[in-house]
Amino acid sequence: MFNEHFFELILASGDVVIALEEIKLKIQMGLNTDFVQVIDLRGGDHIQAIIVSKVFENKSLIEQHKMIYDILDVEMKSNAIHALTLKTYSPSQWKKMGGSVKIGVDHQI
Repeated sequence: MFNEHFFELILASGDVVIALEEIKLKIQMGLNTDFVQVIDLRGGDHIQAIIVSKVFENKSLIEQHKMIYDILDVEMKSNAIHALTLKTYSPSQWKKMGGSVKIGVDHQI
């Protein structure tokens, strides 16, 4: 099935699969981002997104994550994304991190 803005594949099981590049594009379109990296942690439905944006300045981590969840609301509700690990940073935080973070999760999935 084709969504007017994003390509989603609906499997015979009813599960929805969305390409990592589409997730990245949707985040970029929803926020003014400096950097976005989307990583498949396991099988296409466990995703990690690393996002750097000026809009995160002076926002709590909860506020930052809510912004991303709002952008990916349809994908989360359809189970195209079953698990989402977010690492969100303002440009100043990202600079302090040296422009890189650990990829993966710190717990068992």
